[in-house]
Formats: sequence, structure tokens, C-alpha cells
Amino acid sequence: MEKVISVKNISLDYKERDIFKKIKGSNGSTGVENISFDVKEGDIFSIIGLNGAGKTSTLKCILGLMKPDKGEIEVFGKKELKGMDFEKVGYLPEISYYPKSIKLIDLMRYYGELYNIPKGELDKKIEVILRKLGLISRKGDRLEKFSKGMLQKVGIAQAILNNPKLLFLDEPMSGLDPLARELVIEIILELKSKGTTIFFNTHILEDVASISDRVAIIDKGRLVEVLDMKKVMLEQDDFLLKDHFIKTVGEK
Repeated sequence: MEKVISVKNISLDYKERDIFKKIKGSNGSTGVENISFDVKEGDIFSIIGLNGAGKTSTLKCILGLMKPDKGEIEVFGKKELKGMDFEKVGYLPEISYYPKSIKLIDLMRYYGELYNIPKGELDKKIEVILRKLGLISRKGDRLEKFSKGMLQKVGIAQAILNNPKLLFLDEPMSGLDPLARELVIEIILELKSKGTTIFFNTHILEDVASISDRVAIIDKGRLVEVLDMKKVMLEQDDFLLKDHFIKTVGEK
């Protein structure tokens, strides 16, 4: 299969911004260090790690939202995404910020315009997605009335509105109840069945084990290993990702 994402030896340092800490000699900290992996077309590729391990920094480097200090990244065979390339990409950030006074339908139409979805198709697409996520009855409501879990669903709705070829999900299950989590997993698997490549960060090991093709374990900014889940499950009937994760991260 074709490589959709190629990450080669990227490193990123967080520069110290506090002038007083600089005076004391602090130069910052390491975000990620010498990370390499590939993501194949149509795969679900997951990154797991503890808080602060470098998951979100890695994702933002791939998207071009942060620039690594070293290394190379290619997405769709390009070193930099531009213009219409982003119409093929969906992105749910770890924390989504929306104007609280805006109505859900207006927010979705705004994202539809950003994706250049034809006006004649947009409202139909919005209705299908909102219905799928159980938000159709709330499309006329302002976001100030939405719970955290509902806002997370809104974020997922905008991320998949353009039927992306490449979907980035940063902690997609955050704030969701068990039923909503199952729904999101169903949506992810449905997108995969249609050929979407999915890259997501999470700390929920059960979700990773159940749907991922490959899993990258990151600890303290370093790539510990990349697991082929199908191969692992075939070779080790008693394999438990949780136990393996704890052991692997603990050893580092």
C-alpha cells in the first residue's frame, strides 16, 4: 500500500519563553526526539503515551502547525501541504474552541465553506453527519447550551464533513460517555472501510487495541516501538496491550 505519511527522524524542542527562566539558564525542553514511522493508505495508525509524551506535538508537526527542528515529513508525497491539499484532510484538535453564541448549523456551514463543499450538497451532508452523531435535533441550538461530550461530537462532525482521505483525531474520546465512544468507533471503522487513512492520538488503550492496524508507543518524546497489531495478536494469544504498554514505558 502507498505511504500517506512519512516521518523521518524528526526532533522538536520547546523554546523557553519565560525571560526569568532564561536568565536562570533554562533553554526549554524536548518535545520529540528522533521519531520515525510511516502510515500506509487506509490504515488506522494510533499513537499512545502518557500525558506530555509528545503525541500532540508529533501530530501538529505532521499537519504543519508546528515545524520540527530536524527531520523530514511528507504527507501525500509532499513536504508541505498547501491550498486544496487541506480539502482532503480532516482534523479534530485535542481541545476545540468554538464561539459559544453560534448555532450548530451555522458552524457546520462555515466549515463546509472552508472545505469548498458545493452549497447544493452541503446541507445534505450536514444532516447526514449530525443525524449519525445524534445531534440533528440540536442543529438550531447555540453551542453555549452544549455539554462537553456534545461539543466533542461537534468537533468530530466538522472533522469528517468533507469525507477526508486523511483524518487526524487528537484524543477523540475525550468527554464521551460509553455509548458515544462506541458510536465514534463505529464511525472510524466505517471511514476506514471507505478507504480513509486515520491517524489518532489517545491514552485509552482499549480503543487502540480494538481498532488499530499499527500502534506507536511514545514515551518522554521518544518512539519506543511500533506494533503491528494484527501480527502481534496472531503471534501472542495472551497479548494485552495494557500490560505491554506499562512494561515497555516502565523499562524506559
